[in-house]
Amino acid sequence: MLLFDWLEKQIRNGVPLLERSVAFSVIYPALPYNDAQMNQALTQLLRLAEQFVGQLQFEQDDFFPDYFAIQALAERNLEKNYRFRLEKKRSTLYAAPLQNARYFLESYWLEDIVAYRRVEQAGVQYNEDIQRAADSLDNFYLATKLRYTLFMLTSEKMLAVPYRLALAQEINVFIASHPAQHRAPLVHAYHLIYQLLTKEDGQAEFVELRDSLPDFEQRLNQKEVEEIYQYALNYCNLQSNAGKLHYQAESLALYIRGIDSGILLTRGQLSPWNFKNVVKLGLLQQKFDWIETFINEKTVLLQPELREDAFHFNLAELYYHIGERDKALIHLNRAEFTHIAYQLAAKIMLAKIYFETGADMALDSLLHAFNAYLRRNKVISEEVRRSYLNFVVLLRRIMVALPEQYGAIR
Repeated sequence: MLLFDWLEKQIRNGVPLLERSVAFSVIYPALPYNDAQMNQALTQLLRLAEQFVGQLQFEQDDFFPDYFAIQALAERNLEKNYRFRLEKKRSTLYAAPLQNARYFLESYWLEDIVAYRRVEQAGVQYNEDIQRAADSLDNFYLATKLRYTLFMLTSEKMLAVPYRLALAQEINVFIASHPAQHRAPLVHAYHLIYQLLTKEDGQAEFVELRDSLPDFEQRLNQKEVEEIYQYALNYCNLQSNAGKLHYQAESLALYIRGIDSGILLTRGQLSPWNFKNVVKLGLLQQKFDWIETFINEKTVLLQPELREDAFHFNLAELYYHIGERDKALIHLNRAEFTHIAYQLAAKIMLAKIYFETGADMALDSLLHAFNAYLRRNKVISEEVRRSYLNFVVLLRRIMVALPEQYGAIR
């Protein structure tokens, strides 16, 4: 404790550099400095600190302290105390609205204590507690296994190395053989998403997933529901890219619902990329007045340092899309874009406006500066850099070509 108290005092006083020899003299005032002994003291203090934060985390958990107390009471045959704590914990657990993977794991752990205590007391006979424990374990395993399977299936679409999808098909055949109304909500959701990822046409499963969202929002935690939304949005994007354009409206509706319900907010804040996706989808749906209102009202949900960038860029995109280039230019010139993604996109939009309005001198100056910026910037990835440099090259070729020659430019 001497070392901890001294360290805490130094930190509170803002001492920038703490000398090991000074710390050693505090805890061992009568001894000469010994580096190995100092390392041992620091290791012991670190261990105590880790145990302390672990204990804090344990005490904040709403299940484990009660679980271990019930287990200890059962092992000591303190029947009255055991029964009281057990029934209290059971009533709290089963009254909770959430039925996610953690819920079924806790149910399994609790019923496992009861089941084997009854086996010890009553021998071999029908044991409903074992059935409850087994059912809870099944639901926990199925939900967790499916969650990993969905992650692996999604990753395989982007990575060259395939995962080992052990039991994936067998598990989904098993789930399909049980009525949907008897499935745990998370198992039901993940089973539908598995169909979206593996079937050629998942329209029916998508509709069922979409229509089940209100139930999932009531019975699962926010992180799990957000994952379900992201899978549904990814599916809409893939289908839209494949030419099924009605999924654009589905995607926009999902974003609106997710934002309004708070599901797509992280600590009350909206991702700037989700914000931008909503604007793009709204433009594709020609909901121009709605998009303007959305930008004005929802920019406040973004991180403070990104609000100005997002506000001006997305309004510029709206006005450019509807042909009001002067208004777009006002917003592009009003903001000092700080995020590199906005910087790049803003320069592309400026180049388009200059080209379309015949502002050749301004366009030439912009392309020259943009080319130099792309070559100097060390943050931009090579793939992104090549893409924007190609844009600059192609636009310069178009500038000196006749309109009838545009189609031949590569």
